[in-house]
Amino acid sequence: MAGTFLNNLGDLTDRTQDPSKPAVIDASKSTASEVVTHGQLDALCDGIARTLANCGLARGARVAVLSANRLEYLAVYLGIMRAGMVAVPVNFRAPQAIIEHIIGDSGAEFAFCDGERRSQVPTGLRVINFDSTASDGFAA
Repeated sequence: MAGTFLNNLGDLTDRTQDPSKPAVIDASKSTASEVVTHGQLDALCDGIARTLANCGLARGARVAVLSANRLEYLAVYLGIMRAGMVAVPVNFRAPQAIIEHIIGDSGAEFAFCDGERRSQVPTGLRVINFDSTASDGFAA
């Protein structure tokens, strides 16, 4: 990445790499591991950044992430920063009162979560659940 200008850590994916080469191997699934290429990861990050902007979030907005380690967590984290927003990682093992305090204190306007942690996201916060179908993945 020599000579490449980074706006923020959201640009950390190296676009000079062969887009067909593996960037991440996600072994979090109970079935086979998923290999994600540089091109696929870059596209995921861009899609997340666009989704956040299309939801009306401004640069600097706080976005909570409440999930186990997995591909989507990485893509969301980088996509949030690529959009010029602030990622707020939340430890899902903390007591519910602490989770709610962290999210509230950060001023998070939006959250991403996995299905297992969906119930831990405070009521009223807009959320995308990684494990929901496209038709029910966004809730007010």
